[in-house]
Amino acid sequence: MAIPNTKSQILYKFEEENRGFVRKMKNLEREILRLQEEMVLLTKENQMNGKAVTFSATAADGKVTQRITKGGEIIILKRVLNNVGGGYDSETGIFTAPVAGNYAFYFSVEVPRQKILNIFLYVNDNYVAEAVAVGNVEFVDIGSNMAILLLQKNDRVCIKSNPGNAQILDIQYYGNSFSGFLLSPK
Repeated sequence: MAIPNTKSQILYKFEEENRGFVRKMKNLEREILRLQEEMVLLTKENQMNGKAVTFSATAADGKVTQRITKGGEIIILKRVLNNVGGGYDSETGIFTAPVAGNYAFYFSVEVPRQKILNIFLYVNDNYVAEAVAVGNVEFVDIGSNMAILLLQKNDRVCIKSNPGNAQILDIQYYGNSFSGFLLSPK
């Protein structure tokens, strides 16, 4: 026959079970904190490693890569120097933002003697900035510009010839370039 527990024995057993429960809770809380810290580190690592975006493209020196025959044509630069993140398409001349964030873009145009060309930077078919090169009788000329833009994922960026300029001009010099990089992901 079992002897009934006294109140103090019941209280002692309850306190012992409670201490065990508290230890388990503290261990779980520590594990949750550890997992949260690991998640923060992984998120930072993914932002630094997984979201690197840079590209740079130019025309091939001396070889005609495109002939501008009308205004508003996308300048397609085929010689890709780098394309980390895969955002630049050398077949279309369009950069598509793989992630949202702040981007820096640099673009330039080089023209032969006695030629003029304006190029415009566009985001989703909206004019943003322009550069102009005016070659004189003796020298070629390079015009350039830079813009820092907040883009959403899949925004499209390109450079186009001046919509009001119907001049025929070959794109063939290294001075024709289009580059960009992600400054900070959103």
